[in-house]
Amino acid sequence: MLNIARFITLFSISFIVLLPVATAQDFDRLAEPPAVGCVPMTLDRIDELVRRIDADAIRNGSSWQINYRDMPIYVIGDANADRIRIMSPVSNAAILSEGQLLRLMQANFESALDARYAIAQGALWSAFIHPLSVLDEREFFSGMGQTMSLVVTYGTTFSSGALTFSGGDYYNDGENSDEPDIFGDIMEKGEQI
Repeated sequence: MLNIARFITLFSISFIVLLPVATAQDFDRLAEPPAVGCVPMTLDRIDELVRRIDADAIRNGSSWQINYRDMPIYVIGDANADRIRIMSPVSNAAILSEGQLLRLMQANFESALDARYAIAQGALWSAFIHPLSVLDEREFFSGMGQTMSLVVTYGTTFSSGALTFSGGDYYNDGENSDEPDIFGDIMEKGEQI
């Protein structure tokens, strides 16, 4: 019991000390806060946003199937629960080793910003989950870009393409120029009218 208490104390102290490493300048790349009094997001507005990424997206009620760069992406909305989920399959979960699972949890802490790695129905997924009504267009495209970036960077930087928290175990402030800038591409599509 003493070891657990000591671990929690050391972790808490190191977290507080390392937290300021992410500066206000780091957040300039992120979405601006939604305008006061903005119109709540609806499933019909989500449909319009999805079509900016894939004009041939398949809609089935409150869900969409998108194909972007041969990557399947699913958008699932639930107006009653006020939730939106953007997700894409990454790998078969059954083949993940204990070390790979640990690395995914580390990535969720430091390099997978708003999108996360998750396991469901025997698959490893990249997923962005957000309240629907307060979601603005910029957050939608940010979530979409982050979700796809986690798929592309799986096995290398495990990055959502936005920020990296340098207080984690695998912080790398160098860019991996071999990885496509999916996050930037999607943000540009969102800015197109």
